[in-house]
Amino acid sequence: MMNIKVYQSGLKFLLIDAVQKLFNGDVEFENSLDHGVLATVKIDKVLDDDDINKIKEFMKKLVEKNIPFNKKNISKKDAFDYYMRHGMEEKAKNIQAIMNTSVSMYEFNGSYNYMYSHKMPVSSGELKDFDIVNLNHNQIILVYPFNGKLDFTFRSKLYDMYEFSRSWAKRIKINYVSDLNKMIAKGNIDDFIRKVDLLMDMEIFQVSEMIIKNNKKIVLLAGPSSSGKTTTSKKLSSALASLGYEAIPITLDDYFLERDETPLLPDGTKDYESINCLDLKLFNKHIKALLNGEEVVLPTYDFISGTKIYTSDPVKITDNEILVIEGLHAINPNLFFDDYGPDIYKIYISPLSPLKIDRHNYISSTDNRLLRRIARDFRTRGRSAEHSLMGWSKVREGEEVNIFPYTDTVDSIINTSAIYEIGVLKVMLEPLLLDVPLDSECYTDARRLLDSIRNFYPISSEYVSQSSVLREFIGGSIYDVK
Repeated sequence: MMNIKVYQSGLKFLLIDAVQKLFNGDVEFENSLDHGVLATVKIDKVLDDDDINKIKEFMKKLVEKNIPFNKKNISKKDAFDYYMRHGMEEKAKNIQAIMNTSVSMYEFNGSYNYMYSHKMPVSSGELKDFDIVNLNHNQIILVYPFNGKLDFTFRSKLYDMYEFSRSWAKRIKINYVSDLNKMIAKGNIDDFIRKVDLLMDMEIFQVSEMIIKNNKKIVLLAGPSSSGKTTTSKKLSSALASLGYEAIPITLDDYFLERDETPLLPDGTKDYESINCLDLKLFNKHIKALLNGEEVVLPTYDFISGTKIYTSDPVKITDNEILVIEGLHAINPNLFFDDYGPDIYKIYISPLSPLKIDRHNYISSTDNRLLRRIARDFRTRGRSAEHSLMGWSKVREGEEVNIFPYTDTVDSIINTSAIYEIGVLKVMLEPLLLDVPLDSECYTDARRLLDSIRNFYPISSEYVSQSSVLREFIGGSIYDVK
């Protein structure tokens, strides 16, 4: 089965070619959304359904023609001149930023481009399955197959957060990596980092005000792997405290079943991603007791022994105290046995970067989280990048089942992306990714990630605040995040 990133890249080529040939226009790819890619079609008219059908039919004909994707090694100067001639200045600046004297590009149907997937399909004939969903204002969703079928769900709240983040990035004139690099080169990155961190803190404070305004007693904070749940929950607790309300933090990881009770997957390995790996009976018993005004000794899970231990002081909820529960499954409707609906405020967090490498390549939220995970795994557990890459597909499978279906049920979304963070992570990650062996099954993914970060100028971690979410992954957090 073809890698999803490779399939996406091939479809992007087809869509760009169709829009260019049919309307003499271009396409700006914005971000992933469910099993699709949000794109803006840049043409001199408003797209209607007939236009969408024309694009789809053109793409189908490209598939039928089975046109090859030809890899070309081009000198850096020729690539730079090519993009300048075609009015793609941000792409030309990306070419200028890399150290290589030559670049790899792909030729398809007379046009040259690159998509940061490291590999491409052999030909357009491999891209038979796709769809296009027409949104509004010339925005479309390019749908790709997932698990062998076209299955797209419009996630309206994620869409709205991406749009908000993009509008903010446009106001401060940071749309592409080249804009960020220019700021770094001018020595203005420290001031910019403070502004970015302030915006995130403001988001958290505004959510805290909403929680108090609506008299909520339970805050549920969920996010996929490496989204920054631990730091965000602690920041949220601090924001609530500044408004006169104390948070009682509860981490769902402390409610793992004893290791010998963990359910098994069909292949016999332990299932640590499913909600069934949690001791739901104990969790619900404790929540019910706390809401009834009783004292409870909360567990701490010892990941070395695989058991829960009870060494903390008992806790009890008072009138100005709020439970802040964080974990992968926090917004899963099967978490609670009883209905606490009126008392609950749900928050979804994820790094949803508005920054794009160029008009045809964006910073994937999934890749952003993977880069964070590699950094944290190496720093806290001494694991290689190859080890982190090997386990990523299992993590992603769990997220698809256990969290993404519930993102539209939340009250708020907090974007934990620091628009500058790839430049900081690059310093740590380049040698780790370069160390992935050529014969490793993860080699292609490692090279793809290297390709995606190579255009970023490095940023010293000394500029990153100790309270930043990014510190959860690179170390040095004031929140004592392990």
